[in-house]
Amino acid sequence: MSAETAGPVPTDPTEPVPAAGPPLGTARIRGRPEDFQVREIPLVAPDGDGEHWLVEIRKRGLTTAEAVRRLARAFDCPPRAISHAGLKDRHALTTQWLSIHAPAVPPAVGPVEDGLDVISAGRHRRKLRVGTLAGNRFRIRLTDVTAPRRSLDARLATVARSGVPNYFGPQRFGRDGGNLAQALAWHRGEGRRLNRSVQGLLLSAVRAEAFNRVLRRRVESGCWDRALPGDQMILDGRGSLFAAGRESAAGLVHRLALQTIHPTGPLPGTGGATVEAEAAALETDALAGMAPLLALLEARRMRAARRALRLRVAALSWHWEGPAELVVAFRLPPGSYATTVLAECLRLTEAEPVAE
Repeated sequence: MSAETAGPVPTDPTEPVPAAGPPLGTARIRGRPEDFQVREIPLVAPDGDGEHWLVEIRKRGLTTAEAVRRLARAFDCPPRAISHAGLKDRHALTTQWLSIHAPAVPPAVGPVEDGLDVISAGRHRRKLRVGTLAGNRFRIRLTDVTAPRRSLDARLATVARSGVPNYFGPQRFGRDGGNLAQALAWHRGEGRRLNRSVQGLLLSAVRAEAFNRVLRRRVESGCWDRALPGDQMILDGRGSLFAAGRESAAGLVHRLALQTIHPTGPLPGTGGATVEAEAAALETDALAGMAPLLALLEARRMRAARRALRLRVAALSWHWEGPAELVVAFRLPPGSYATTVLAECLRLTEAEPVAE
């Protein structure tokens, strides 16, 4: 029997397992947009000349796509002339950078529409591309916190010292986690024809699921934050990989303790760096049952990559504003999830939006 027909393929996203222990309690998140604040850390600054404009915007209660459409109307340009470094949440107060190519109306600092402001604007020579950011700063207010204060303070201190498993968040898997089922149907030639944007979302969801499966297995095995024989390691904050076997065991332990390097997990596809020995055996076992979805990645010629299994939570601070209200602030690299950090401590529920 082939892997394609060995049995049903699980299409529900893997449930992340915290490394530090079960959640200490529950908390509500995003009661108001101001409760979830994100500020993008730019990687470039305006050049001062060029046919593009580099603009910093603040949006409230809008997706990045909605903000782009409103800016296109305001500055008389097609939405395709506007590029971003990364998408930002709707249910949040977020600040991010965009580039606008040759707008008919030069961007001006000030309000654009309700919930959207331009904070700064300057000419730039190049289009802003996805991933061109240094990271994001978060300030998050949690309400109705049920965890004991002393226990939660201790857990947050552990997060600051040791990092958290770098799971992809539920946003990657679509509404009700449906992207995996849709990807499988696409692979089998079922359903409607998909545009390139939707195809990209589905391929990303498959890669994220494969990574999360491997990471969960390593958390359960107690090796998510240490090197296994045959591992590929990654430098913190950079994409540089190296084989664990190139460094002494003592050197790896020392650098892992400093969180300057991390073990990696797979973003499957074709080519790319590979793991060996014990690390390879663990990944093969964790990905059993995903053969049809992994075949989709190969058929679409997705280039394989590696992602850090551990997420370093920089500049972590917190303070209590009441018996059950906690404000947490930290900085994360691109592509990581604030909710992944918080889920290492608490079981989160989305608050009912406050009427305004």
